[in-house]
Formats: sequence, structure tokens, C-alpha cells
Amino acid sequence: MKTVPFTRQEMIDCIEGRPTRRPAVAIGTWIHLDQLSEDKQRRLEKLYADYPFDMEAFYIKKPATFGQPGDRFCWCDVKDADPHIGRTKSVGVDEENAISWEVYDQITPELPDPAGVDLFEGWPEDDGRYRMAWLSYGPWSRIWEYRGMTNSLMDLYTDPARVQSINDRTMRWFKEVIDQVAAGHRADAIGFGDDHGMQKGPFMSPKMFRKFYFPFYKELCDYAHSRGLHVWLHCCGDAMKLLDQFILAGFDVLHPIQKYAMDETAVMEKYGGKIAFWSGMDLQQILPFGSQEDVRQEVHHLVDTFYAPQKTRTIFTVSNRLEDNVPVENIEAFIQEVYAYTEGPTPAAADAGCTGA
Repeated sequence: MKTVPFTRQEMIDCIEGRPTRRPAVAIGTWIHLDQLSEDKQRRLEKLYADYPFDMEAFYIKKPATFGQPGDRFCWCDVKDADPHIGRTKSVGVDEENAISWEVYDQITPELPDPAGVDLFEGWPEDDGRYRMAWLSYGPWSRIWEYRGMTNSLMDLYTDPARVQSINDRTMRWFKEVIDQVAAGHRADAIGFGDDHGMQKGPFMSPKMFRKFYFPFYKELCDYAHSRGLHVWLHCCGDAMKLLDQFILAGFDVLHPIQKYAMDETAVMEKYGGKIAFWSGMDLQQILPFGSQEDVRQEVHHLVDTFYAPQKTRTIFTVSNRLEDNVPVENIEAFIQEVYAYTEGPTPAAADAGCTGA
């Protein structure tokens, strides 16, 4: 081991703005080793052993998108509602599950129902690090999973009551999961994704967001905080116009502050210290196509922007799910350079005769 991971309390201090010995490094749910080539898996397993992350993140078992009548752990139990059945032509990924409101209105009201399901299957024992339960989709992602992106944008105007019903269904599911987390599965946070940002702005105006999604987020954050949990939000794209509302709602951590969509310096100048930034290394250009030196220079930019000098509430990761097109050398350069640039050799490294990354 070349670095010593944060204790649970050190990670809490980082998120809540108290001084820490370096920024946190918490990859979370963004690197799935089983989806990478075997060579990358072996090299990254070695990397993780040398540089153990400051957080463990675990997926909550996800309900199926479609089921049949009688299925309880799904989002839609209407007979043969899955539009994949009988489909003869391809559609866009954001439309592939789209159903009509007529079908939606037939879904059993209390679904998905987690009763009798082990939501925490495969979770390892607590090793003293900070732990996050990842709940997958939030309410905005949930509506376009039901309706498709094109319909969903129109639904905000034409069917606000049904949009609210989806928010209510999602809230009930989230609260049931939070209750189970708090009842016996030691975790410090919940996290989920809701991609409100496009490359050059949000999908909806701040006014529309305030009407449909701010109340959901505020209620959720208040509920999670009442059970002793932080709330982490993943939001791709340019969400600058929504950050005030994210902060007011009570989110503790925001990911990724996406390069080429958001101006990291402008974000820090306006919002630094008001929320923890789970800052993501760029996956559009730098990690997949840059050199190792490009990666190291970008690490310096991220650290200088989000952490140094004397800035807190900073956690580093990648900007989204890492795919197999990223050279493993660039992943290694990213993780090693974060430690080398912010910490240097730790006591553990010195004891082992190491000189740093």
C-alpha cells in the first residue's frame, strides 16, 4: 500500500468542509472492472491495492424496468408493455423504453416494492471507510425511462399531474430504501444520478426545475439527513443555472463539474465551499485520447482549481463511467498523480521504502 485511505471521519470532514490532509479520491461507481479487458482488470486491481480509495460505493439492487402482472420488483407490471417486444426497427437510446400514459396509468400504484428483496446483495463487510449506497436513477431520469426524452420534455407542459405522480413514486421508493439503509446496513450516504445538463445548458429552465424537481430534492435531502445520511448527486452536462437550487435543496456532494460543458474556475469562484465537489477527470477528450502527460497536467489543473490553496470539500474521480477505450496507463497516471501532487509519500509509503507515485 502506497497510500493510507481516509477513515470514515476524515471523509466526513472532507465533505462537510473541515481540513483534511489531502483531497479525497473516491472513484465510486464509475469504474467497473468486470467490463474492462482482462489486462486492464489485473493492472487496475494492482493499482487499487497500492492506492485504496477513500470511499466504498455499492449498488442498491435495481428493480427491473418491465415485468408482468404479479411482479413486485419492477417499475412497470403491465402485461407485455415492454416496447422491445415485437420491435422491428432501432430507436434512440433515450426512447427505447417509451410507453404511453395509457400504459403508465395501469401500473400497480405501490411499485416498485422492495419487500422480500435483498437490496444489499453482495455488500462487503464494513472496513472502516466511508460507505455510499447508490440508488441509480432520480425522478428526471425516471420519467424519460418511462416516456422517452422527447415525450418527457413535452410532458412537463402537457401532463404536469402525471409528472408529479412519477416524482411521488420515485420518492416513495427512495424513502423505503433509505429506511432499510438506516435500519441495519451501515452506510454514510445515498447517491443517485439525474442528468439535468446538456453540453451547453440544462434541459429545462430554472423556473421549470423549481416547479417539478426542487421540491423532490429538498424533501429527499431533508429525509436522508434526518436519518444521518449525506446525499450525493450525479448530474452530467452544464447545470450551472441549477446549482443554486441544488445547494438550497441540501445536496452535500455534486458530480462531475463536467469539463467542456462547465467552467470549473467560474464554478469555484461562485460556489466554492457551499457544496462538496466530486470533481471528475474528463472522459470526453483527455482520458481516452490524451497522453499520460496531458492527464498529469489536467490533474494539476483540477487540484489547483478545486483544492489548492487551502480549499476543502474536494473529492476526485472520473467524470462518468469509464469505458474500455481509455488506455490503462492514463487511468494509472490520473490516480497516481492526484496523490503525488497533493500529498507526496505517506508514512505507509515511507515505511515500505517507497518514494511516492
